[in-house]
Amino acid sequence: MKKTKTNLSKRIHMYNSLQDMEKQFAHDVATMGHKFVALADNHFDMANPWDQTVMMAILTNMLAFVEVQAEIDGCNMEKSMKGFYEMNLASYRQQRKEHEKNLLK
Repeated sequence: MKKTKTNLSKRIHMYNSLQDMEKQFAHDVATMGHKFVALADNHFDMANPWDQTVMMAILTNMLAFVEVQAEIDGCNMEKSMKGFYEMNLASYRQQRKEHEKNLLK
């Protein structure tokens, strides 16, 4: 599978297998995630409470917008968004623990 572009904005997706679809999904998430992280790194100091609050306001606004758009299409993404959030939160907390443990060595 060619991985130089994303499949964003396409209404219909065609894949040879579920594995190909999962790979493309992971690629699209990583590709756009890197762009969002670069934007955040260039404009936000995440150790600054003001910047944290501005970022939180932007992200929660975006999540609400995505949920309403999904509802228009007959979907409810709220439960899965909460699940992904909890999963990623646990992962980042674990990474932080490991980082702090390594600092003590």
